Amino acid sequence: MIEELRKDFVKNTTQIIVSDTESRVLQSDNNILSIPTGNYLTSVHPFFYTISNLLEEPLDENYFYCVQIENLGKNYFFDIKTKIYRKSGQVALFLIDFTEHYKSVHKIKQARNESIIDFNIAQELNNELQVQRGFKNKFLANVSHEIRTPLNSIVGFIQVLQNTGLNREQLDLVNIVKSSSENLKSIVNDLLDISKIEAGRLEIKNKRFNLHLLLDELVKAHQIQAEEKRITFQFERGESLPRFIVLDRLRLNQVLVNLLDNAIKYTQVGNITFSVTTPSKNRRKIPIVFEVKDTGIGIDAENVTTIFESFTQLEKRGLFGGTGLGLSIVKQLSELMEGKIEVESVKGKGSIFRFTVEAGVSHDQKAEKKLRSRTSKSKESKNSKYRVLLGEDIEVNQLLLMRIFADHPDYSLDIAKNGEHVLKLLDHYKYDLILMDLTMPIMDGFDATARIRNHKNKHISKIPIIALSARCSDEDIEESKEVGMNGYLIKPIDERELFQTMEKLIQRYKRKGQGVS
Repeated sequence: MIEELRKDFVKNTTQIIVSDTESRVLQSDNNILSIPTGNYLTSVHPFFYTISNLLEEPLDENYFYCVQIENLGKNYFFDIKTKIYRKSGQVALFLIDFTEHYKSVHKIKQARNESIIDFNIAQELNNELQVQRGFKNKFLANVSHEIRTPLNSIVGFIQVLQNTGLNREQLDLVNIVKSSSENLKSIVNDLLDISKIEAGRLEIKNKRFNLHLLLDELVKAHQIQAEEKRITFQFERGESLPRFIVLDRLRLNQVLVNLLDNAIKYTQVGNITFSVTTPSKNRRKIPIVFEVKDTGIGIDAENVTTIFESFTQLEKRGLFGGTGLGLSIVKQLSELMEGKIEVESVKGKGSIFRFTVEAGVSHDQKAEKKLRSRTSKSKESKNSKYRVLLGEDIEVNQLLLMRIFADHPDYSLDIAKNGEHVLKLLDHYKYDLILMDLTMPIMDGFDATARIRNHKNKHISKIPIIALSARCSDEDIEESKEVGMNGYLIKPIDERELFQTMEKLIQRYKRKGQGVS
C-alpha cells in the first residue's frame, strides 16, 4: 500500500525529466507538464537555459526554489532539483509542484505588505495631523499673547477711567467700551479652551473651594448685567447646599458663566432665574443641579440637538454676535467633569439649561479666616508701605500699574525694564513682593526668578513672586511653579484679584519673618 500511495503522491506532485547537456528532452513522465521527447526545455521556460551553465559548476546537485512556469494557460510554482551525470552527459530534473503552497504564502505576504503600507500611511497622516495641531496650538498661543498684551492696557485703563469724575454720558460710553473688551477677552479664552479640549490637553483639577462665595460672585456680576438690560434676575439657593465642595472651581465657573451670559444675551424682556440645589444631604459625594431659566428667544425644536456643536449660534441671523463656541465648551467641559448638560426650550418663550454634576463634600465646612487688610491695621509708622517691584518692559503696562497703585496708598511701586534690571534693584533695595512679566528682553521672567531663588541673601531668595503674563498655557504656568513663582495672574489683570493675591502672599511672607516693612 505504501508503494501505491507513494506512486499516487509522486504522480500528483512530481515530474521527472531527463535531458542532455543542451536541454533537449530525452525522457519525461509528463505527470504535470506535457513535454514531448526531443523538444528543448528552453521552449517551455527560459529558466532551463541555466542547465548548460550548471555543467561548468563543481556541484552535481542543485536546488532552485519557487520557479514560476506557465503551461497551457495555467501557472505553476515548482521547486526544481537537478542532478548531473557527467559520464553519460545527462541531466535529471525533478519538478516538485508547490503551486498551492506558494499561492497561499503569496497571499499572506501580500496581506502583510498591504498592512504595513496601510500602517505607514496612517502613521504619516497622524504625524501630519500632529504637525498641523502643533502649528494651530502654537499659532493660537502666540495670537492670544499678542491680543492679551494690548487688551491688558485697554481693560486696565477703562477700570481707571471709571473711577474718575465722569458725567453720565461719558460713563455710558466707557461701559460700552468695557463690555466690548470683555467680549474680546471671552472670545480669546474660548478659542484657546476649545483648542485644548480638542488636543486632549485640558485637565480637570478638583480642589476644595467655597461654593457659596462663587455663587455670590456670579449672581452679583450677572444681576448688574441684567439691570442694564432692564430684565429681572432671580437667584435661588437650596437650603441643604454645602458651603465647601471638592470640584474644579475654574471649569465650573466657566460652565456657569457661559450659561448665564447666554441667558442674558438672548433675553430682551422678562426674567432670568438661576437656581442651585441638591437632592442629597450629609453625604461625602452629592449631585448638584445648576439650572438657568430665561424668557428669551428660545430654540427651534430641530436645532436643540445641534446647539452644543462648535460655531453654532442660537440666533442664525447673527443678531447677537459671538463665536458660537460657548455651548460647545459647556458640553465638553461637562463631559470632562463627568456631568450632564440638558436643555428644554420653546421657540419665542424661553429656555432652561440644566447642568448636573457630582461633587465631593468637604469634611471641613468652616469658612476661611479673612486676611486683615492693610488699611485695617494700625500703621507701624507714617511712611510704612509695602514695597513692590515690577518687572515689565512695555511702557503702557508700566504706566497702567503705576496708575492702579496710585489708588492704593499702602503700596509703593518700583519698575524694572527686564530681568537683569530686577536683580540689580534687589541688590540695592528691600522689597516685600515682585510682580514679574515672563516675556522681557535681555533676561526673561523665568531666568530672573531662577536666579532670585538661588540668591545667597535669604531675604531675596524667599521674596514672593507673582507672574503677570499674557501667556496662559498650562506649560507656562507649570514652568513658573518649577522655577519658584508663588502666583500666576493672566492679563488682562483684574485689580481686585491682584491686590488680594499680593496681600495674601505678603502676609504669609511676613509671618515667616522675612518681611522688612
